[in-house]
Amino acid sequence: MVAYAATAALALWTAGLPAGVPLPTPGLVPLAWTVVGLVWLRVLALCLWWADDNFGWFQRRGDDGPKRPPAVSLDKGPAPLRRARPGPLRRLASYEYESVPWVFLRQSFVWLLVVLAVVALGGFSRAHTSQYVRSLVQAGAAHATAAVVRAEDVREQRDDEDAVTGYRATLVLSVPGGAQVRVEDASTAGRPKPGSRVGLLWAPTAPELGGIVGKRADLERYLDRSWGLTLSGTAFGLLPLLLVLTCMLPVAIGAEADSLQEQAWSPLDQTVHAAAVTGFLLLAMPYLTGTFTGGGAPLGAAGIGLLALYVAMPVRAMMT
Repeated sequence: MVAYAATAALALWTAGLPAGVPLPTPGLVPLAWTVVGLVWLRVLALCLWWADDNFGWFQRRGDDGPKRPPAVSLDKGPAPLRRARPGPLRRLASYEYESVPWVFLRQSFVWLLVVLAVVALGGFSRAHTSQYVRSLVQAGAAHATAAVVRAEDVREQRDDEDAVTGYRATLVLSVPGGAQVRVEDASTAGRPKPGSRVGLLWAPTAPELGGIVGKRADLERYLDRSWGLTLSGTAFGLLPLLLVLTCMLPVAIGAEADSLQEQAWSPLDQTVHAAAVTGFLLLAMPYLTGTFTGGGAPLGAAGIGLLALYVAMPVRAMMT
């Protein structure tokens, strides 16, 4: 439950990252490593439970009672030695086996967490646009209306029907206060000429960084510091939610509850889950720290792999 709560907190926090947040955000990376530690701590606990349940490695002090003799099963051969009174984890597992609604409720919460993790990718898409934008934000980015001093290498942009849709050029801009900023490959709706005005995102303390030309509404989102889920961000969760409703849920209902329960208490299966979560977070770490240099393809592939794993698990449960 602690591992689940920490993972949910990390996914929610990341999903609501604003576009202009300076990275790394204090506390975000330690929480990610906490999640990694907790998921592997759960695997370790399951391994110890399995060893105790099968070999009696951790007998309680004063537990000198007789052990059950080996029982012969027609199906599975000799049963392992067990204590006369099961340990607390075994009793908890036995109780869960008898509670079919709990098994499916827990499974649903896990799927909800997977959907939330994919929604968090939407937070990365807003907060991690490019190294260049982050350099402006870290230098104290601000919006200004600038005047074109000089336009160089003006090029027309055309659509599929060969209609002019805009212009690209290298602009030398004058900002309030008299400073001049050079913007490479700026995009404008009209042909830029001396005296025309454009919106500019720049760093007043570092004008040598240049800037970004665009509409005020588009540029001001990079100045946003307030956390909050957005419609565009939550749209990332539509595909995994559709997979849950149309694939995972019907398959899990078709599988028996005890098969799903075996997976939840299996050290081997949960090692696979922990490895998948760890791999996902390791790929996300450059994004969490703001040090990534490539695009979002590796993280997107990790998200698809995570979905594939959690689609395969109920399928495997149905086949066993």
